[in-house]
Amino acid sequence: MNPRVQRVYSNLTEEVDAIVLVNGIEPNLDLSFFYVTGAESGLFEECMAILWPDGSLELISSKLEETSASAVDAEIRIFENRAERERMLKNALKGVKRLGVNGAGISYKALQEIKRIIPRAHEVDVWKSVEKARIVKDEKEIMLIREACRIASEVADEIPDFLGLGMTETEAAAEISYRMQRKGASSPSFDPNASFGENSAEPHHTPGTRRLKRGDLALFDFGAKYKRYCSDITRTFPSGRVTKEVKEMYAAVLESQRVGIESIRAGVNGKEVDAAARMVIDRSRFKGKLIHSLGHGLGLSVHDGGRMAPEHDFLLEENCVLTVEPGIYVPGLGGIRIEDNVRVTVTGCEVLTSASREMRMI
Repeated sequence: MNPRVQRVYSNLTEEVDAIVLVNGIEPNLDLSFFYVTGAESGLFEECMAILWPDGSLELISSKLEETSASAVDAEIRIFENRAERERMLKNALKGVKRLGVNGAGISYKALQEIKRIIPRAHEVDVWKSVEKARIVKDEKEIMLIREACRIASEVADEIPDFLGLGMTETEAAAEISYRMQRKGASSPSFDPNASFGENSAEPHHTPGTRRLKRGDLALFDFGAKYKRYCSDITRTFPSGRVTKEVKEMYAAVLESQRVGIESIRAGVNGKEVDAAARMVIDRSRFKGKLIHSLGHGLGLSVHDGGRMAPEHDFLLEENCVLTVEPGIYVPGLGGIRIEDNVRVTVTGCEVLTSASREMRMI
């Protein structure tokens, strides 16, 4: 039996006879397919995983992915063309009356195909159950995330050593990606954000040709992907000189993060953690300048379900992995964000990223 399949079923609110996860075509892949199969290699485009109530797993894979499929602990069926794929799915789901699908990961086109192949089955959207299963990580997932965090942390500590005046944002982002892969990452978790000066006031800035100048704030948001699992870290460095305002901004963000991290433990609602951290910034001269949630789930995806945000109920459980990323953004000046990754424990949390949080000069 597959414990991840069992976990999905344990979170169901409606009974189903089977669940089918239909993987799409890059970049529209259903990461939940990789969650249940545990496949570390391959794209598995238009392949399917069938989850059964007894905890067993069936994989319908293309010939192209046969080698990668062989590493999956499942009953494996290999198709060579679309007709074979359709026949295998029809035979596998024969007699199924209530079929679970992951509405968050299946395309409309794929859903219509399922309806055509299995016309007598009633589709039930089980995306909430799949998301809830993925939020709490098992031992192997935590191990992979630890390694992704190690890689990103080491690179974050190296930034002040390789960053120099005159370097462009795109050059800095490329250097970060290069160093992460040199250290063992398969790829970045997402396109790295390197933003200088006034650009750092935009939380999701896309790097461009802006060059680093004396007096700039330099913000870097990036992560490493290791065997499909992600890390997500942010560090901000002043360049050349530090004004009183920048010192106050940095101190407020650092204190906000400290309070947030110390508020985390199993059984706490994420919105309470957000409120505690947000209060630190709102009591400073930068009230209202934290313009996003305090953090979000992390795993196969950078946003892996659940977030710590105002008016968003999210009960933290042991072994949830989260980001904690308060920030202050002042248009025209720049922004400061400090982001780390944590694992929720019964008594608190374990910080998985290890890069220095102290203010370091470029």
